[in-house]
Order: sequence, then structure tokens, then C-alpha cells
Amino acid sequence: EELNCEYVNFYTAMAFPGSKLYEEATANNLKLPDSWLGYSQFGYETQPLPNRYLSPEEILRFRDNAFEEYCNSSRYQGMILEKFGEATLGHIKDMLKYKIKRKLLGD
Repeated sequence: EELNCEYVNFYTAMAFPGSKLYEEATANNLKLPDSWLGYSQFGYETQPLPNRYLSPEEILRFRDNAFEEYCNSSRYQGMILEKFGEATLGHIKDMLKYKIKRKLLGD
């Protein structure tokens, strides 16, 4: 938030098959997606990895809330308005009207 970047996104850890992280996740019996749909960061069926402190649901909820909070901040929107104008700010506000539906979060 302090940087107030023109665009921000947040990604969750995904253990893609064939990766070292996948090997570690399977060795530790972590739940992995049942299909490729579960590896899509913005998909309905996304299934991020847990960590030792947070469940996949908590991580996903944090990710979605952080993105929304950042883009809704008056500081961010003011910078967008100043640099890119009302039309661009309007597009961002339109984007924020839509919530990503998440199976993991009960949507």
C-alpha cells in the first residue's frame, strides 16, 4: 500500500505438477487440486497451498480481500484519477463491482 503502484496483484502458492514445491507438497500429504482448474489463480475451483499458519481458505480470503482493499483505497484511486483520468478510474470501479466466486469459500 505504501508504494501505491499503478497495478497490484496478489498470488497464492501453487504446487504445479513437476515442480519442487509439488514434490514437497505430496511428501507432506498436502491437499492439491483435483484438476488443472484448481491451479487457476482466479478460477472458481482454485486450491492454494496451505502454510504452517493458515489454511487454503484463509490464504484465499486474504488474497481476495487484499486486492479489493488496495484497489478501493482513496489514495490508490486518487493516483489513478490523476495519472490516467476518469475513464480509467471508472473501469477500476466497474471491475470492483464483481467478486471472484470461490468454491473453497462457499460461493
